[in-house]
Amino acid sequence: MEIEVKGHSGCSIDIVREGKELFIRKGTRDPKYVERLYSQALKQQKAGEQEYQFIRIPQIMCIEKSAQQMVMKMEYVYSHNFVDHFEAAGFEQVSYFVKAVRLFLKREIDQSVVMNVPRTLILDKFEDVNSKVCGNAMICNDEEVKQLMWQSAACFEALPEVLEIPVGCCHGDLTFSNILFNGNNYYLIDFLDSFIESPLLDMVKLRQDTCYRWSTLMYEGDFDETRFHIVADAIDHQLDEHFCRYTWYRDFYHPLQLMNFLRILQYVKEEKVANYLKKTIHSILNHE
Repeated sequence: MEIEVKGHSGCSIDIVREGKELFIRKGTRDPKYVERLYSQALKQQKAGEQEYQFIRIPQIMCIEKSAQQMVMKMEYVYSHNFVDHFEAAGFEQVSYFVKAVRLFLKREIDQSVVMNVPRTLILDKFEDVNSKVCGNAMICNDEEVKQLMWQSAACFEALPEVLEIPVGCCHGDLTFSNILFNGNNYYLIDFLDSFIESPLLDMVKLRQDTCYRWSTLMYEGDFDETRFHIVADAIDHQLDEHFCRYTWYRDFYHPLQLMNFLRILQYVKEEKVANYLKKTIHSILNHE
């Protein structure tokens, strides 16, 4: 059987055999990416020390880092990607997945503390994103993008001076692409540092897929879009209904989802992706 391992980060990802065991070796020779990958490896390694109900974390076996390169060796997990899993999943499997994610996020919330996050942190992040959007030759002169950035600035300025949200624990990039599916076992990979270490950011990243279908845009291959959208809608409805019990989710989900997609927009290189992002950002601004 041929096993394909792909990623979008630009890192090299290889399956290596040592004796009778398989491992994943992920690395980079880009000095600008070394520290980021190192932080990811440490965060996943720390998460792997804990036990989660229904959720598992592949173990990081070793980390080798220098100023010029970074390589980590990770436990290999036989799995399906999200498209293959949900195309074959029945009602019970979908419900099981929702339950697993809810319990994982509850654990994050329990390990976090509701704190006052200053609005200036959001405004500073937006200023940084805006400068990179203005520096992106593909979209810097796009009038629609300029209008969306102006509306986004007004949205962030309208936030209260402090945002009361849980801070302390999050995956950082909890999208379908970073979940390995093995039956009713779910493995989380590619942990990422976030500008706010909050479970709310994981809710945002998860709904980036369940509500806005980001990972399907990045998916290379044919699949039953109608079936996937039905499944994603069902998952999104259940998650949103559950998350709405938290005041901080009801108050701040939309502005942080807006920030999430603006942070993607700053790096856009393809017209297809740019059009998708403009449409999505418009819908978030108008709560559509």
